[in-house]
Amino acid sequence: MFEGYAGTSDSGFRDEVEAEDALARGQYLADMSTDGDRPALSGPAGAEAEARLAEFARQAVFDGQVVTDEVRLRRIVARHDPHLYPGTFLTCVYNPDRALCRTPSGPAQTPLMADCQPLACRNAALTTDNRQALERHLASLDTALAGGEGLAPYVRHRLQEQRHETASFLTRHTPEPTP
Repeated sequence: MFEGYAGTSDSGFRDEVEAEDALARGQYLADMSTDGDRPALSGPAGAEAEARLAEFARQAVFDGQVVTDEVRLRRIVARHDPHLYPGTFLTCVYNPDRALCRTPSGPAQTPLMADCQPLACRNAALTTDNRQALERHLASLDTALAGGEGLAPYVRHRLQEQRHETASFLTRHTPEPTP
């Protein structure tokens, strides 16, 4: 849509949306990096995400205070961006060298979330919310398969594959319970 009628106007609508997205991501990162009660991130890039958040927290804290000023937060994110991108099913710990969403000819600065392959990408980290979204998706797949007597064989097969891949991913990346 941005490349169509909205992206060609001189109003700057696209820039405004991108600025708001960047601010929301910055606030999310600031909240995550300073939340001492937050469970550790899991997944293929969970440890790397934790290290990036710790470094971001070190940069975002000043004289014992957390950054709340939007201008200062934007400046800190621009200077010390941990390249973590929250999503519904995963948090992307963006590393362009191993990103499955990136094409060789495409820009390498940010992930292409529309082309995300969360179950296969090594940039994936899981928050508690991401895990819950995947579990809800798994439950919806179970519901579709349970009542799917009328499903075409190919559709049933694809849903079964997706269910197996999702369940396997969750099993592989379930954090160990802490005693």
